[in-house]
Amino acid sequence: MTIGVQSNDINEHFNKLFSSILLEQQKFDHIKPADESKKEVLNEKLKEYESLKGRGFFYPFMATGRGHGPFVELLDGSVKFDLINAIGVNLLGHSHPIYIKANLEAATSDTMMCGNLLSYQEPYELSKVLLDAVKKSRLKHFWFSCSGSFSNDTALKILWQKKAPNYRLIAFQKSFAGRSIAMQDVTYNQAYREGMPKSIQVDHVPHYNYKNSENAIQETIAALDKLIETNGNTYCALTIELIQGEAGFIYGTKEYYKAIFEWAKKHGIYIWVDEVQSFTRTTEMFAYQMFDLDEYVDVVTIGKVLQAAGTFYTEELNPKAGLIAGTFNGSIASLNAGKATVRYLKEGNFYGEKGRIKELETKFKAKFKALSEGSCKGKIPYYGGIGTMLSFEVGDGSVDVTNKFMKKLFENGIISFSAGKEPTRVRFLLPLPLLDSHIDEIFSIVEKTVLETIN
Repeated sequence: MTIGVQSNDINEHFNKLFSSILLEQQKFDHIKPADESKKEVLNEKLKEYESLKGRGFFYPFMATGRGHGPFVELLDGSVKFDLINAIGVNLLGHSHPIYIKANLEAATSDTMMCGNLLSYQEPYELSKVLLDAVKKSRLKHFWFSCSGSFSNDTALKILWQKKAPNYRLIAFQKSFAGRSIAMQDVTYNQAYREGMPKSIQVDHVPHYNYKNSENAIQETIAALDKLIETNGNTYCALTIELIQGEAGFIYGTKEYYKAIFEWAKKHGIYIWVDEVQSFTRTTEMFAYQMFDLDEYVDVVTIGKVLQAAGTFYTEELNPKAGLIAGTFNGSIASLNAGKATVRYLKEGNFYGEKGRIKELETKFKAKFKALSEGSCKGKIPYYGGIGTMLSFEVGDGSVDVTNKFMKKLFENGIISFSAGKEPTRVRFLLPLPLLDSHIDEIFSIVEKTVLETIN
């Protein structure tokens, strides 16, 4: 241990407890059906929680806190493959030793949350690790936030202050930026801001058109030129998800991104890359690194897998005192887990064309190909994605058919989620501890569910 109180007695108990927890969690290593005697317990708690929360749940899901690797146990005693991991948070899977250790170490500390103004060592250490990971770029500073949405709010405030009074923002169609008041306007889906007043000026242009890839650059550049023609150069920044998660993992080419980033630089518009979901999940730690865009980025936001969230920015964009603050940096446990996670991923064989993330992508796509050309021909019209972010369509890709499929998939032992609209896709955010035997079983279940759902 490196934090909190220490003694021989504490260390001895720490090591024993760590081992005991890990051994118990490792027992959850396969899917299993619900225990009939526990089904009503789950239903009653979900019904009560729905009344407290004011809305229902898509799945009858409430976890026990028991699970290991890609497996999670629910209150009804069932164990399922978790292929969405809290919408991308648990890249390392359930009860990873890093998570267990971070939680136990946090118990030796004198507080639960790190303050922003009166700091602890944890955010300092994590900041060093993160900034070392972006040293090929011009990014020089990192500021913690309590969610991905608020890391994006921080980015916007920094950019607004620098470019005042040019407050207008360029975003992309099918983008998702978060649930805060500002980010609901950056998000493209109007249903997510129904009944809300418009708070900021955002113009959306087409993202990479994979159905017309030859003209994708020209299509986006023409839309960008039209904005300048209409509004003048009143823009502070161009914000983009290089891999659009809510759209079903749509992404462009290196040439596409360089072309639009060159356009932005030519017009004196800052480049803000939203990596809240893509951080650590592609064949490089950052998606912008995978596309060789280090020289262009001015602001980058991250969250989810980090177990915390925050904003990178250049020295040029370092804001005046008082603009960005906040009570919390994050919890002791989450900040230490973030530091250990980044080091683990950097030092392990995860990135590059021969890394584990690329290997998982290749194996999943090969399995999808076999199904789409074999027993499920005509029933899986699309599959794709990158790294551990994969998606596929079933049937006609409608919301109703996709939801029906996902609920049946859940019953059969796999937790997934949806993305996109017209078509709607099934989304997987894969955990790293998947074994080849797991992948075989997963696709056996996917095949079974497709055939049960799509006539």
